[in-house]
Amino acid sequence: MMNTRARRSTRIVSLGATFLLAGGMLAGCAAGGSTGEDGPNESRPEGEIHVLVLGDAAATAEQAAADRFNETSDVKVVIDTGATAGTEYTTAVRNSIGTASAPDIFMSWGAANIQPLVDAGALLPLDSFIEEDPLLQSSFLPSVFDEEVIDGEAYGIPMRGVAPTFLYYNKQVLADAGLEPATTWDELLSQVDTLKASGVIPLGLAGADKWPTQMWYQYAFARVLGADAVKAGLNGDADVWASDESKEALADLKTLVDAGGFGGNFDSVAYGTDGSAALLRTGKSAYELMGTWHYATVAGGDPEFVKNDLGWVAFPSMGAENADDIAGNLSNFYNVAADTRYPDTVRAFLAELYSDEFLNDQLALGNLPPTTNAAELIASDTTLDAANKEFLTFVVGLVENAPSFQLSWDQVVSAANQTPLQSAMADYLNGTIDADAWISAVQAATAQ
Repeated sequence: MMNTRARRSTRIVSLGATFLLAGGMLAGCAAGGSTGEDGPNESRPEGEIHVLVLGDAAATAEQAAADRFNETSDVKVVIDTGATAGTEYTTAVRNSIGTASAPDIFMSWGAANIQPLVDAGALLPLDSFIEEDPLLQSSFLPSVFDEEVIDGEAYGIPMRGVAPTFLYYNKQVLADAGLEPATTWDELLSQVDTLKASGVIPLGLAGADKWPTQMWYQYAFARVLGADAVKAGLNGDADVWASDESKEALADLKTLVDAGGFGGNFDSVAYGTDGSAALLRTGKSAYELMGTWHYATVAGGDPEFVKNDLGWVAFPSMGAENADDIAGNLSNFYNVAADTRYPDTVRAFLAELYSDEFLNDQLALGNLPPTTNAAELIASDTTLDAANKEFLTFVVGLVENAPSFQLSWDQVVSAANQTPLQSAMADYLNGTIDADAWISAVQAATAQ
């Protein structure tokens, strides 16, 4: 297969300042290699393209896709396993871009995540790929695909799953306490004392990692302020965060903390070391707010618990409005380095993302594919066990019925502001800062 593409200026060189501001630094071009301005980088490995994936359970589906592709391709796809944490993964990508060792294809989390790379000309616009293979766009939900369309150009192809967040719960724990899954905020608050009296942490929280804490704010603010106001705040409207409604949402969260909803040790519980998931499946906590990926995480520790005792329910309503709005991650996306040596091979491999084989592998992991045919795939897949099919059907319903899908806050702000934003969430919940300090910190982190 001949690998060609139109030449375009990519401005990959001399952009260190841009990437320092973004929390990483562009490494520069490899000695003797093209930067992409004159075409593909001939210093990249010959006869292969490299795909950098997160080092987690979902990487098995990506390796399987590469194995299938390599059966018929002269240029081979090599899957490289990276960090398990998104921040570390993104830093590794940015530090390698422009070098011969950079991945040809890598993963991102939305427009804010890739904006510095787009500004640097380090990403290949994919419109020409889509012209040759329209299914690279039409196979995916428009609301997801459009997230990485920047200034009218497409830079990412959705992959992995649509990942709203919601409450998981331990069926046996609730049954032993004589409780039903909470569907309103008042019900959730009313269950705290009952669960504490049973010796159970009402709401498991991996507070040591901070991003799980942020999820509680995303829903409280979506319910109390509404999606449009939250979007305006994330886009730099400082008045949103100082509003009476914002203070009301903060007070609601503080009430839950002060009641002992998260226990007294949540800041020392981690997610990546099987901390919060273990609490849920062993009956030490009743609920946990987490995304769709948590299904595979819990199943990895105890598949029988998932089949028999794991439940899920939408985040509670907090009044008459906004009850169906959801928050979380639209999807992950595959992006392409501007100076990839084999763009035609890259385009052909990206077609794996809408193949039945890849999508069924995602379903088996508990991931809801960001494709237009996801519901049909779930209904027709005879390999899914009953619990997995029930779970995926629930997620489909959440997404299809949601008037608004709020992107996780740390995926909207710049990379440099992700840590300050997450820290504000953690510090207010653990009492290190008060509401006024939280407002100031979030105003600074979301300023444009």
